[in-house]
Amino acid sequence: MLKYLKSLVKNNTGDSSKSFSLVLSAIVGALIGVCISFVLVYDVCVDGIINTDLGELGVFLMAVGVFMVGGSFSKTMTEKILDRPKKMDEEEKTKESWE
Repeated sequence: MLKYLKSLVKNNTGDSSKSFSLVLSAIVGALIGVCISFVLVYDVCVDGIINTDLGELGVFLMAVGVFMVGGSFSKTMTEKILDRPKKMDEEEKTKESWE
């Protein structure tokens, strides 16, 4: 995994900063989710009830989700836009071969 992260940072490896932001936002989002889980378990183990405000926690988790979407948005949209001409060329070739 560390080799992959290193290859994301290097130039001319086929990986880009968009890939790095996608991987990094996914890792950070997963770590935040794991930390929140441990905090909730600890909160219950201390006195048997959840003292955490779950409404605000839900808003926080929604913000983490927006962060993860923001980190992956440029990568997914760029690949969608750049892949479209390739698909159009393939469709034209298949139409020509049928004619």
